[in-house]
Amino acid sequence: MRRVGGDGMLIVRGYGTRAQGTGEPMSTIKLNSIRCVKKQDSISEDEIEVRVDGIKVAGPIGVHKGDTVKLGGIARNFTGTVSVQLLELDANSAPDNLGTKVIHGQPDASGEVSFDALKHAFYTLSYSVT
Repeated sequence: MRRVGGDGMLIVRGYGTRAQGTGEPMSTIKLNSIRCVKKQDSISEDEIEVRVDGIKVAGPIGVHKGDTVKLGGIARNFTGTVSVQLLELDANSAPDNLGTKVIHGQPDASGEVSFDALKHAFYTLSYSVT
């Protein structure tokens, strides 16, 4: 199945352990949790949205400084690399892009990436790849 993501990227879903037509191994990313070290919004809680390859997979999630929010292992298949983006939603303005990280399909990898594209916000996201 082919479709165009929200960012105009062509997404081709694979089947089995190899992506359709590429011969490349299929990987699965699992998003485990996000942690707020420093909020973007100075008045109230941040409203965080999580996107994988431009597609919303979680949110909005209300977050305060110091909070760790479990994402329950949200899983998405990909081939090669996958992008994960955090946005802070504002009711009265455009969403704030907290950053986008590219994660490579290395088997049995896990880690944490930081989102600090804006000077007033700092988030980390815990993930694993199989």
